[in-house]
Amino acid sequence: NNCNRNFVTMTFTNTSVDFFSQFFILQNFSMYFNFSLDAMYDRGANYESQSHRPTIRALLVVAYSVIIIISLFGNVVVCHVVIKNKRMHSVTSLFIMNLAIADILITLLNTPFTLVRFVYSTWVFGKAMCHVSRFAQYCSVHVSVLTLVAIAIDRHQVVMHPMKQRMSRLQGIAWIGVIWVMGSCFSLPHAIYQKLLRFQFINNRVRMVCLPSFPHPSDLFWKYLDLATFVLLYVLPLAIISLSYLVVAKKVWFRNAVGDVTLAQSAAHRRRKKTTLKMLIAVVAVFAVCWFPLNCYVVLLSSKVIQANNALYFTFHWLAMSSTCYNPFIYCWLNHSFRAELRALPLIGRIAKADHPSNPSYFTFLSHPQLTFSPLHLSENDT
Repeated sequence: NNCNRNFVTMTFTNTSVDFFSQFFILQNFSMYFNFSLDAMYDRGANYESQSHRPTIRALLVVAYSVIIIISLFGNVVVCHVVIKNKRMHSVTSLFIMNLAIADILITLLNTPFTLVRFVYSTWVFGKAMCHVSRFAQYCSVHVSVLTLVAIAIDRHQVVMHPMKQRMSRLQGIAWIGVIWVMGSCFSLPHAIYQKLLRFQFINNRVRMVCLPSFPHPSDLFWKYLDLATFVLLYVLPLAIISLSYLVVAKKVWFRNAVGDVTLAQSAAHRRRKKTTLKMLIAVVAVFAVCWFPLNCYVVLLSSKVIQANNALYFTFHWLAMSSTCYNPFIYCWLNHSFRAELRALPLIGRIAKADHPSNPSYFTFLSHPQLTFSPLHLSENDT
């Protein structure tokens, strides 16, 4: 027991919590980790009881399964349609497909690890995956955020400078490569400073936990890393996306369409403008609302303003992961030409046929060559 007591005490002096490693076992302890081994045994028993409640496990499995199914279906279909349809091989569609790929990785690499870790009360994936999974988790999230920024900047350029030469496909692929390199660099600190910890409780139960283990002074390292992540990968992207789409929305709203000669045409034009503005608002709102709670929670936790809480963590984590379900609908599924391509897919052909091809959509709004500044137009006019 003395040996175990020393091991646990030394290990916990240099650990912390982040997006994907909620400190379940010791969630009710002081974040300064001043505790006795007996207290830890008691807390461990309480945690085991909590995490194995059938109702809680069933609720989490259902909630995360919904995200996995919807996200995989939507994003895989997006990739399939973009790859299959040569008319959609524009720079914008490349960015959107990259966003779909990043969201697929988030769905496959973030959600299952979090769910399995809680349901089984232990880390079952081994030491190597303790590092690899953390890198993959952060990298996929960072790539998704940076791709949203790239789409916003690309649409801003198309709208504000319609006569300027557009970005080529090769340049678009190069920027996608830059996005992945940046996402990887931002993820390295989280991947490097990981430690697989082993705990043996008084009932001989053994728990393996994969947690961050930052160098001394660990508290400051952890705090400033989370603050930097919050600013660089939430506040700054949100500001860029919001500003870009605000300018686009203003341009769309005050621009008159060529050929509006009748009241009916003018009214239809105004309706399409309103729909476009709603889409732009949805893009910003989904990113802001889905990711703010989890980002704020992690920053407050690393600053020791609050203590870890399972209920809050899973609520905020689920909300953040759910953003992968909304992106396909916002960026692609409301695209008229995209919906037309869905009719070729047997499983959803009947649903797609319900939308008559003559119905206008806000993605084709102002798609005339002289007025090409549809926010997320996917045709080759953007290349």
